[in-house]
Amino acid sequence: MAQGIFTNAWISETAKVMFRGATPPAIDEFYVGLANTSSLGRASTIANFVSNEITDQGYTRTQLTLSGDGSYNTGANRHELPTATLIFTAGASSLQFQTAFLLANAHPLASRTFTNSNVDAATDRITIANHPWVSGDRLVFTPDDVATLPTGIVAGTIYQVLTPTTNDFAIAAVNSSTPINIQNTGSGNFRARSANGIVSIFAIESAPITILPGRSYSYTVPIALLNTGFVSGN
Repeated sequence: MAQGIFTNAWISETAKVMFRGATPPAIDEFYVGLANTSSLGRASTIANFVSNEITDQGYTRTQLTLSGDGSYNTGANRHELPTATLIFTAGASSLQFQTAFLLANAHPLASRTFTNSNVDAATDRITIANHPWVSGDRLVFTPDDVATLPTGIVAGTIYQVLTPTTNDFAIAAVNSSTPINIQNTGSGNFRARSANGIVSIFAIESAPITILPGRSYSYTVPIALLNTGFVSGN
């Protein structure tokens, strides 16, 4: 397994929790996603990660579940959490990835597809039947090959869901209540990608890993926390 790297955003978030009393991520909202690229780095945003998340048939994010609180390793001077093993299974076609990333406060669904016929430029609403998102959920939109997003929606930009119903919703800029003005329907097929939360850690393999149809792949996630307490009064 490749070495895990903490993102700059996660280091900042950890400092807020530890020193400013910010609310920590929900323990049941950690999910691991896969991306078929090696271009992501510590400074990449969640929009960068989810924009590159794979969309292969049968792919789903996998929830990270820890069996306990772990114990302190006196030799390594760190608190070690139990190692978590995640299982990804390919469907009728193969899955391929090169980067795995851990999302905190994440939505379990990676993405849903829709087409230009599902966009209503007159009402500024997007129709996706039985979508799972609620008001305030964050989304990133990407076009499929040769597709063009509707004017008003910028690829890789984070938007928040506004006034959702069972089958449609509007979108707004983050922390805004004004719907985005969708000026046309664009063309082709698009993908709405869940962008809740923050990327905590990622690992890039030296080469892409392929999971053959019907096969499963086990991904091990070891987590260790350094001792950040005072030493000898300093």
